[in-house]
Amino acid sequence: MGQILSLFSYLYPPKRIVSLKPLMKKFIPHFIMCFLYFSCTKETKEIVVITPAQSTAYIYVDQVVNDSTIVLKWSKYTGEKFLRYLLVRTATYLKNGQFGTYIEPIDSSNNVDHLNFTENKMPLARDIYYDIYGFKDTIPRFPFPQFTSRVYYQRPKSLVFGIPQDVLISKQQQRLYITEQNRITITDYSGKIITTKDFASNIGFCSLGDFNGVTELYVPLGDGWLQILDPATLELKDKLYVAGYEIGSALAVNGKLYVSSSDRSIGGYSNCIKVYDRGSKTLIGRTGYWDRTRLLLLEGTTVEMVDISINLIPTSLNYFQFSADGIPLVKKEDTYHGDYQMNPGIARSFPDGSKFITSSSGTIFHKSLLFDRYVKQYGNYADFAFNNDGSIIYAANALEKKIDVINYPATTIASSFTTNLYPYKIFRDGNMLICVSKTYTNQQMNYLLIEKVNL
Repeated sequence: MGQILSLFSYLYPPKRIVSLKPLMKKFIPHFIMCFLYFSCTKETKEIVVITPAQSTAYIYVDQVVNDSTIVLKWSKYTGEKFLRYLLVRTATYLKNGQFGTYIEPIDSSNNVDHLNFTENKMPLARDIYYDIYGFKDTIPRFPFPQFTSRVYYQRPKSLVFGIPQDVLISKQQQRLYITEQNRITITDYSGKIITTKDFASNIGFCSLGDFNGVTELYVPLGDGWLQILDPATLELKDKLYVAGYEIGSALAVNGKLYVSSSDRSIGGYSNCIKVYDRGSKTLIGRTGYWDRTRLLLLEGTTVEMVDISINLIPTSLNYFQFSADGIPLVKKEDTYHGDYQMNPGIARSFPDGSKFITSSSGTIFHKSLLFDRYVKQYGNYADFAFNNDGSIIYAANALEKKIDVINYPATTIASSFTTNLYPYKIFRDGNMLICVSKTYTNQQMNYLLIEKVNL
């Protein structure tokens, strides 16, 4: 409301507003007299047809120059005593460190023939509304438009708006891959959308990997197919049918593909992890304990990984080791069977691969599956990142708009970084944290912003 009042004060300074109380005192008696007069008039057979005046007021997008520049046009004010046009923009975006909905005048003219405006300072907002107002010069000067019209513009490649499931990062290309149930969106570090792609079935946990020196994006789907995409364009390069009805996750290591499938045709649940040669797409081996799990590569190891069950209560945790050729060597099941909090959607390896962290409590396990400690039991953490040696844990606090800097193994909070929105996923890139933030914590649909924190 305050923004709206400020718009009218932009047109009419406070000193020019005249009180309406005297006019109302005169008007009400006249209105009552007219009502009584017409109610007492004798009925006649004359039929009077009242045709409402047809408004010709309209505003439209005349030209799209590029994704952030458009030309707006509107119809001419045809009434008497024209005073001014006022063009107002309404959009939700980040401004001066505050994310909100802003109602702003962007053009004004007292020339009745001024009928267009080029918007070349468009904010990074997804949904933008433009309202044109035509004001009549009345006495007293009451700011009520005689002419109004609205047009909607959805800016392409602006902000991600949806229900995120996971985020990948390409530090070399400075790109982020945001996955939703059926969609992948690529943004740059500013948060601007580069491209998107929709899929016909659900998406599992994706990964980036190299094959013959070329980076690829691996997308496991709910129809049993693993799609291999160009990470720059999201165009399909290749695909592999791994059988079953759904794939939980996929990793690419040393030219081999590790896929957590739902194919129980051989050995039931105990062989749902399938290993393929990327080049020939031939099956190398099988292992596992459960189907459709989240595979997490332990960094710095030859080929060691853990998996966390997605659709099992209590949550199951397992360890696997493979040869450089992808042959299963070791598999081990945790002995706790749900004693400690785990979450397949929150899982990061320590830099040396000796430990990993999971859940909103920051549950830390050794790769031997021995429980180490909680960062903060019953915490509100959405994601984690590390310094080079793992002695500092950066923890995204999903409920307090901050990233905690935590000493490990002491688990004491040394300091915190404030974020504009609620941090969802964080990544360390050199001396900077890349934070994917959400507008809300208690709603599924969210705007996503990319924030940068200097360390």
